[in-house]
Amino acid sequence: MFALNQVHDGYPTERYQYGDLPTETSFRILELLPGKEDQPISCLLHLVDRSEPSGVPHFAGISYAWGDPTIRVPVICHGKRVEVTRNLQRALTHLRFQERSRFLWADALCIDQSRNTDRNHQVKQMYQIYQLAAQVEIWLGPDNEVLDGKVAISAINSISDFLCSHLNTSISDLGAKKDIYQEVIFANRSVLPLPNKLPISIDDNAWKALVWLYSHPYYTRVWVIQELNACRNRIVHCGFESTEWARVELVAGYIIIESSFSRAYGFSKAHCWWAAIATTERIRQPDNWLPMLYLTSNFSSTDSRDAIYGLLGLMNPPGKEDGDKTLTHTPLDEPDYNKSTQEVYRDSVETALSRFENTGVLLYATGNEASPTWIPRWDKPMLFRNPYRFGKALPWKPAGDNRQNSKAGWSIDKSSNVLSLSGIVVEPFHMFCNSTMDSEEGRRGLGELWRSIMETVQNIQPDAPLHVELLTALAVAFSFGLDEKSDPADERVLLRNFVSYLRIVLERELFERYIPAHVTKDAVVGHGDGHAFGKPVWDFKYPESTFFITDGGLLGCSVCVAAVGDIVFAPMGSTYPMILRAEEGGTFALRGFSFVYGIMRGEKAETEGASDGVIFRVR
Repeated sequence: MFALNQVHDGYPTERYQYGDLPTETSFRILELLPGKEDQPISCLLHLVDRSEPSGVPHFAGISYAWGDPTIRVPVICHGKRVEVTRNLQRALTHLRFQERSRFLWADALCIDQSRNTDRNHQVKQMYQIYQLAAQVEIWLGPDNEVLDGKVAISAINSISDFLCSHLNTSISDLGAKKDIYQEVIFANRSVLPLPNKLPISIDDNAWKALVWLYSHPYYTRVWVIQELNACRNRIVHCGFESTEWARVELVAGYIIIESSFSRAYGFSKAHCWWAAIATTERIRQPDNWLPMLYLTSNFSSTDSRDAIYGLLGLMNPPGKEDGDKTLTHTPLDEPDYNKSTQEVYRDSVETALSRFENTGVLLYATGNEASPTWIPRWDKPMLFRNPYRFGKALPWKPAGDNRQNSKAGWSIDKSSNVLSLSGIVVEPFHMFCNSTMDSEEGRRGLGELWRSIMETVQNIQPDAPLHVELLTALAVAFSFGLDEKSDPADERVLLRNFVSYLRIVLERELFERYIPAHVTKDAVVGHGDGHAFGKPVWDFKYPESTFFITDGGLLGCSVCVAAVGDIVFAPMGSTYPMILRAEEGGTFALRGFSFVYGIMRGEKAETEGASDGVIFRVR
């Protein structure tokens, strides 16, 4: 078909040169030419345009993990040489027809990876490209020598068939679910048998094969989130076996429903949780995409900028409007691979501040970053205790609820990477107690920890036992005002749980010294749950937290290591006050955020003079 300049490996030496894309909506479609398994991959690229859908052939999008980007193998494109990753070459070999061509879209071939202008152009419209696809072909890779892929796919089909039959639903019905795990598995957990008690034949070898399948790096690749959510028709391939994505998602959710089973059968380090949430509305929230970035920080990408760019289609869905007005222009409207990772992440902060008109994005800066401290590292795993991580709207407005204070006041000096924030100063720290809220320290360590906290509290109330109002302030501050579902909680419930928790960790003599008998009785009668105290704020490990008392006697808890002299600052449009530390030159470092009992509903902002905004420059 082509006059090839052959070399000894059977591939041409001349490299394929990509042409320019003529319009904003044009893209390339791959025509995979027919061939047998042992023949080289040969293909053509065709220019098509999204604005003329009748001219776009019936095609499938390929969703896969690149694998090691340094290991490249050649394929033939228009009679010339193009190098791709080995995993893509294997996917093309598997998906190729023997007797006729088929049309596909694959990023490594359809985008000129050597030119940032081409990457910018195509990445911007990748979500729409996958929306146009008739289906998405998910390639996990070849099977292993013991055929774990074949065994696992068979087990997934059997388990999903049982679950659908048991719950009177079907695989086709699952496509309409917003969250398969929540709506199908979790909602029916009381009538489902434990996975290892299934009335069908699933032996230990099958569970081992499933661990292998769900441990595939595909499940933690950033780009798959966008690819899976753009198209509902999704087929999973592993070796020569295939099944529907809905089955893979359903079984993943079923495996993790009981943590003791997951641990006992080796699923703790597999990626079942990611497979179970990848296409849920917990991820797909364009009205507030910060929780999506939080969750996907645990995913990976070859290019750290793709922690943002790989999700743009879900952050800026086509035609999305904010109320009756079109969304304002932001730096993330146009991907730009000429920017550094820090510049792209800074763009995410600017976009969030502009679009959401609040300072929620700053809650994802852990306080451990090097300067600038206010820019989150979206490529670093963020499974830390952030009560904002689930994206729920919370009622806290520490800077006040009037029109002026409810929206963020900010500016960014990009030359110095300084963020200026307008807000109110709550108070500096008076005294503090650093604490690691981790039950792994054991009963004795926790007892000593809480003894120290109680001694610190005595600076407010020297006599014991502590007043119920002070204990309530402690309970609410340590729980960040939330219950185990991340919803604003009844303060009486938080107090009962807190007192029940102290009964577990404090020595009896110490407990009875600080806790009034009538408060203890109320906790028992009210069924206080010591094991629920602090959830979900303290669900995950995090370096340290700080319990503090301000100069005015306010009690607070911060998700950072704080020190005497640090400032509690409530930016306009904030949900939680920030902890700032002064630096040389008049700037401040962002250390983390906090909950301060008595100011979270704007009480401080309503006091005389407190509403006069001040500006802090954060580096």
